[in-house]
Amino acid sequence: LDWNLRLWPWNHCEMFPERVLTTFDCWPQEVAQPKNRWLHLLLKSGKYKVDCVKGELGIMLGPGWPIHYSGPHLGVRNDSRIWNEGNRRFKFYPWEYALGDKAYVGCPEFLCEIKKPKGGSLSEEDKYYNKTLQHYRGRVEHLIGDLQKPRKALNSKWKGSFELLAAIMKLSVHMLGLQERMKGPRYDVFGPWPVCPDSVVQLYQ
Repeated sequence: LDWNLRLWPWNHCEMFPERVLTTFDCWPQEVAQPKNRWLHLLLKSGKYKVDCVKGELGIMLGPGWPIHYSGPHLGVRNDSRIWNEGNRRFKFYPWEYALGDKAYVGCPEFLCEIKKPKGGSLSEEDKYYNKTLQHYRGRVEHLIGDLQKPRKALNSKWKGSFELLAAIMKLSVHMLGLQERMKGPRYDVFGPWPVCPDSVVQLYQ
């Protein structure tokens, strides 16, 4: 997985042509409930209602190539906390953005859906924006499905050691990345042009 590949001049899509380079999501890997009470509390996910660990996948928004993975994370952690606590080592430029679901609200690097105001309704423009964002953000969900479905270890409850599961998850994501790169872009890409104008890039170098 090559994090810098997101700066590829062809990493552009039709509706988010510049500066929105990636999209991220987490997925749960269910594990058998541990006997240790405290470990059970750390693995119990309030969202999924099961004991699990989480993996986080990031892909290039244009071609859909995986370029980032982190995990396994504790199941009790929400997506935004996983990002804020574990991914600061990945350099995000001030002009750079990613797409995320509502779990990433509060992360300044992410564009998320516009929430419906209390007692009000969304405008037609806001609805159109949300649908567009969902369309492109769904690309990472497609890759997560391709990661889990063909691998019995990742689509069923894990009952082995944590170390082996961590190794399987990491190896599987890297093999998925290799597979996608060998196939070529999964979606239509546009370019080549810089992901950000040179004048803006120079301000942050």
